[in-house]
Amino acid sequence: MDLLRHLRYFRTVADEQHFGRAAEQLRLAQPSLSQRIQRLERELGVRLFDRGSRGVSLTPAGRLVRAEADALLAAADRLDSVVARVRDGAAGTLRAAVPPDLGGPTVAALLTGYQDRSPGSTLDLRELTTIQQVRELAVGTLEAGIVRHPCPAEGLDFGPLLHQPLGVLLRADDPLAAAPLVPLADLTGRDLVLFPRATAPALYDETLTRAARHGCTPAAVHEARGGDFAQALVLSGAAVALLPSAAGQPGAVWRPLAGTPLTWRTSTAWPRDRDSPAVRRFAEAAYEALRAGAGMLPDHPPGPPPTAGPPTPGSGGGPGETDGAALGAPLDAAPGPRAGAAPAPVPGPGPGPEPGAGPTEEGRSGADASGGPGGPPAAPAPVEEETRARPLYPRPASEFPL
Repeated sequence: MDLLRHLRYFRTVADEQHFGRAAEQLRLAQPSLSQRIQRLERELGVRLFDRGSRGVSLTPAGRLVRAEADALLAAADRLDSVVARVRDGAAGTLRAAVPPDLGGPTVAALLTGYQDRSPGSTLDLRELTTIQQVRELAVGTLEAGIVRHPCPAEGLDFGPLLHQPLGVLLRADDPLAAAPLVPLADLTGRDLVLFPRATAPALYDETLTRAARHGCTPAAVHEARGGDFAQALVLSGAAVALLPSAAGQPGAVWRPLAGTPLTWRTSTAWPRDRDSPAVRRFAEAAYEALRAGAGMLPDHPPGPPPTAGPPTPGSGGGPGETDGAALGAPLDAAPGPRAGAAPAPVPGPGPGPEPGAGPTEEGRSGADASGGPGGPPAAPAPVEEETRARPLYPRPASEFPL
């Protein structure tokens, strides 16, 4: 027996003191309502109403049950309200994560943006690498995150891709620091500083593979977990660091790479088929924070498509590549989901690495390209075939309230 429903029937009959009027209010047939009240009386083991020709009245037991029923139904209504607010993302806690290198202003903008969209809810935010986020999203201990691509994970849906062009951090007295742009090929023979491969293996391999395609063969690759260590290596003159835009410290300068050959691709992620209003609000706040706080750019920004032309001198580009500095997209980036494009019909595991064969070919990324400290990168090896991420929103990115 549905006790709460039967108690609501009981309360209506008690208020109306008449089965006919109560049945009309409840939109039930009077015999059916009478049977339900009789069933409730049998379940409780007491008689609730004195029945007469002109109506009904509560028995002493019925008056006691009525008082308790009012309290129980009020509590049930409050519970329904709380659950509805949690389901709609207006209350409760969303467990989410960001990559460690996202930056303080961007994380602050994300927290503020989410709170503005869900003032009654809480965002439980942690710093986790892409690999750690994938694991926790799979087991359900994380409900949403911001990941770096390629992110070859089954069972995840992704938001729109954003690009973050990489540049090079140099010591201020480095000869390359005198130019406004640094051709990637000019870093050949230098020691490079990158994030640890274990945190995002596919992105690490892709970065070094693309560097090799643009004529950059490092003497060695050093891994730095934090920006302070990377800058220390740069200031010592031991290496140069590939990083997104950074102000640097006294004695170091950041320069963009000519032709924008390297970018980090970033998007939100959440478990497939676990979309919710709270997840959507997080994804919208993250999209806005990544664009405003981290300077990331849409996968295909609005504007005329680039025209084919000669490569930027010294950039290591091949025929048909164009200078993508204004667009923030890599010269060899495979086409992905456009910001504002309609969602694809079938979800995929996420964008895979770009190949080494040409500017628009898809499918492969280099294997471990570091070659270990003190050695040049190894030749790229084929890995998994790419499946593009789709912006799995009820509406496209162009409709985000930016």
